[in-house]
Amino acid sequence: MQNVSVKLMIEYCGFLRMIHLWFHGAHHQVSGSSFAGDHVNLYGKIYVEVQEQVDGAIEKSIGLFGDECGDPVEITKKALKIMMMYPNPVAQTATGIAAAGLQIIKDYLKLSQEVYDVLNDSGDLSLGLDDFIMANANNHETYVYLLQQRIKSEMGGRV
Repeated sequence: MQNVSVKLMIEYCGFLRMIHLWFHGAHHQVSGSSFAGDHVNLYGKIYVEVQEQVDGAIEKSIGLFGDECGDPVEITKKALKIMMMYPNPVAQTATGIAAAGLQIIKDYLKLSQEVYDVLNDSGDLSLGLDDFIMANANNHETYVYLLQQRIKSEMGGRV
C-alpha cells in the first residue's frame, strides 16, 4: 500500500504530465490572428518548460520516496484522469483554449499548495523539494499572468 507522500507525489507528477500534454496539444490546435504568439510564445513556452518540470518532479520523487513515484503507467493514468476534467483544446476557440489553460494552471497551483502543506506537516518535505515546489509555483503564477493577459480583451477586461 502506498503511503500518503507517495500518492501525493504521483498525483503531483501526473498533474504536471497532464499540463505538458494539454499545452502541447493547445500549441498544435491554436489558430487565427493570434496564432504566432499563442503557438510559440505562450503554449510553446509553457509545454517546453513544463516538460523539464515533469522530469525534475519525477527524479525528486524517486530520490525521496522510492521508485514507485516514477511509475510511467501510474503517472500517465493519473494524467489522463485529470485531463478528462478539462475541455479538449481540439475545436476550441483561441479564447476558449486560453481560458481552459488558465483554469488548469490555477488548479495545479491549488494542488501544489496541498502537496506542500501535507508533506510539510508530515515531515516529508526536504529543503530541495520545498525549493522545487516553490520554484514551480512561481513559474506557474507567471503562466497565470500570461494566460490572463491573453484573454483579458476578449472577456471585456475581466478574467
